[in-house]
Amino acid sequence: MSLLCLQALAAERSPNAVRLEMQKQELLQQLQVYHDLGGKLSLAEVQGQVFMRLDTAATLSAGKTVHWVRVALHNTSQNEQERYLYAGDWSKLQLYTLFPNGAIKEQQTGQLVPVAERDVPQSKPYVRVKMMPQSQILLYLRLQGDLNLYKPQQLSLQLLTPEQVVKTNNSRLLVQGLFMGIILVMALYNLVLFISVRDRSYLYYVLALLGTGLYFMFYHGFALELLWPNAPYWNAHSFAFIVTFNGLFRLLFTRSYLGTKQNLSLWDKLLRLLAMLYALPVAMGLLSYFTPLDLLQPCVDLIGIIGGGVLVVMLLVGIASLRQGYRPALYFLVANVLFVVGALLFILKETHLLPNTTLTVYSAQVGMVAQVVLFSLGLAYRLNTVTSELAAEVVEKERLEREKETERKLLIEQQKKELEVTVANRTAALRLKTQELNQTVRQLKASEYKLRRLNQLKDRFFSIISHDLRTPLATLDSFLNILLNFSDRMKPEQMQKLANHTQLSVRNLQALLENLLQWAASQTASDQAMRFEPEPIRLQELVQRNVTLLQDTADTKELQWHMEVPEELTVFADANMLDFIIRNLLHNAIKFSNVGGEIRIKSKPGAGYAEISVEDNGLGMTPEVLKSLFNLEQPAITAKGTANEKGTGLGLMLCRLFVERCGGSIKAKSEAGKGSCFWFTAPLVPAKPAHNPERELEGEIC
Repeated sequence: MSLLCLQALAAERSPNAVRLEMQKQELLQQLQVYHDLGGKLSLAEVQGQVFMRLDTAATLSAGKTVHWVRVALHNTSQNEQERYLYAGDWSKLQLYTLFPNGAIKEQQTGQLVPVAERDVPQSKPYVRVKMMPQSQILLYLRLQGDLNLYKPQQLSLQLLTPEQVVKTNNSRLLVQGLFMGIILVMALYNLVLFISVRDRSYLYYVLALLGTGLYFMFYHGFALELLWPNAPYWNAHSFAFIVTFNGLFRLLFTRSYLGTKQNLSLWDKLLRLLAMLYALPVAMGLLSYFTPLDLLQPCVDLIGIIGGGVLVVMLLVGIASLRQGYRPALYFLVANVLFVVGALLFILKETHLLPNTTLTVYSAQVGMVAQVVLFSLGLAYRLNTVTSELAAEVVEKERLEREKETERKLLIEQQKKELEVTVANRTAALRLKTQELNQTVRQLKASEYKLRRLNQLKDRFFSIISHDLRTPLATLDSFLNILLNFSDRMKPEQMQKLANHTQLSVRNLQALLENLLQWAASQTASDQAMRFEPEPIRLQELVQRNVTLLQDTADTKELQWHMEVPEELTVFADANMLDFIIRNLLHNAIKFSNVGGEIRIKSKPGAGYAEISVEDNGLGMTPEVLKSLFNLEQPAITAKGTANEKGTGLGLMLCRLFVERCGGSIKAKSEAGKGSCFWFTAPLVPAKPAHNPERELEGEIC
């Protein structure tokens, strides 16, 4: 009989054999350990060494020591048993199972082992152990800590049932899925606010939310499982960059939201100093990743210190700003109190100053949710205030209109009485007054008819927009639902395909919202909402900037650009409007171009005007579709792009509105299957812009 068989049989007769039903503390008392200081002994060599009983209170020494744990397991039941063995978050864990017949089974896992190569392919380093009924096996566990971050301070061992593991994982998916859903929804909500009001504070807050979500994806294993399953070494170092990203944008949000640069110069300098300190953990993370130096644990401690300082300073700056009478600081202060307390508890836990408990593990996430909710309430309060003010203005306008109507009726009655008294000698004057009143009535009816048509037009647009908004939102909801319930059963390529589809839907939604906001601004009665500020614009620079902006989108279809715009050509127009016109026409050309197609941008000067054209050789349009373009009475007939991109025709209507506002006109020609060409005019410098939307183009530049 072989040596392995003898040792296995000896283990069977040993009183130290561990039953599967033992509790954790009983199991630890039966473990035997050997510390391989060189870390180079094989299983056969270790079997000849003297193992000592595990001292549960001992702290493991530093260095590259490999620890061997030996234990015999005994299945006393009449059924086959399965257990998940967990020995802590080691860099690498190898399990050797010795059977009585001399067979040896080797399994591996560990935080520096790719997910696909682990015995249980998930972020937690489990190893499966199966035992036949009424049997006993001998286990040798090799624990290797290549990084101090993945080297527990004490040896421990747990045998968990499959049900316990599944329950723990399901709880992780549910709790973290809900948390990530809240973070994503609030990020999108604040992104929409940023697009609406162009307040940089909202953009910084969106990026800070995304950084927080990415960090907790890393902390709870989702980043390793979903983002980079084959790069565990990068996963170990990524937190230095993720936390730095999050911290920097929190500091930028604080400076922007509270206006420290203008109002609190000393606090602003302190915030900038804290931002510069984040360069230290980034440098340590890079050194640890690209060199043999192990700086991860000091990096964790340093980030904890800097992060704690950032959170405390954020509160102090909020208090200082509130004391100066800046009311928005109240929302900032209240929203951050719970998050700062929770984050500090979490940081103290990560730096081993507090134990791992439910409170310390989830305190930061609970504080983050509370912060998001409170910020939402503050924003809702501000929006409600603005809405109430607008409603009061509407009521006041209606009251003034009623007073005017009453005065008009009184005036008519007075005129009638005067006419009755002077009917004999004022017949001619009476006829004149009657004609004036009839003209007024006709104007009122014409205004009423025009308003009714405009309302019907808006109703049609909103029905189209509401329909197109549902599809990307439903896609996003489906993606989150699949992520919550089926992510552990999906392959990476399936997740990538689903993510790409969701990204396309979000991009369609973003383009639709941008056109909607532009259209809403153009339809408001306020002159300030659609200010026209013409200025000299170098056409070539503006076109080149938009081509560069859309280059990535064009590259996905392998499109070629051909630009013929004179360098010296300068027009006199509103920069924002002209930028929107060029970008929208280029975006449409990309949308309806086939893979490998080309897009031509041309311009030439005319008599006081420059003519600009955008031409593609893509799908083209039928005469019916071409006729419906630029129609203010009825939305255009829309079609999907070559990559299933959607549209509402709203962008072209805005292009017509902006072109005419700048004093030019726009036209198009197309043929199905042969591409389309759009061209418009803009005044040259130094000619004054002429508001003449009906001006005919001098010729086709296409």
